[in-house]
Amino acid sequence: MGNRENGQPQDLVRLRQRLDEYRRDSQPGKALPGWAWAAAGRLARRHGVHRSSRVLGLEYNKLKRLSGAAAADRPRQARTSRSRKPPSPQFVDLSGALTVGGDCRLVLEGPGGQRFSVQMPAGAATEVVLGLCRAGLGARS
Repeated sequence: MGNRENGQPQDLVRLRQRLDEYRRDSQPGKALPGWAWAAAGRLARRHGVHRSSRVLGLEYNKLKRLSGAAAADRPRQARTSRSRKPPSPQFVDLSGALTVGGDCRLVLEGPGGQRFSVQMPAGAATEVVLGLCRAGLGARS
């Protein structure tokens, strides 16, 4: 976490100093600029929302929301583990019509270019596609 000042990480202390300067030089009641919230969100992900909001003098719930609450709530060891869930697909292309007779081929391509291909009877294709969608989206049948 780097050098510490008064028991607090140095990067939190530096941002607190910048925020104090901004507050001193700006009009009372003026909202903090985007750079301040972005920097605070990054530090909250690194050091935790509670500690960051306390050191920086920022509202806890807004900082939690901006920092990505799920990542900030987990212990640091769990966030850095290798058992990360792959990202959900952002786009699914179901090109071509499902035929009534014969075989059907389903090809899935991942973001890294990896491919998964399944050939099946056309009648089973609908159930297979729905099952894969449910599994990928975390739904329970």
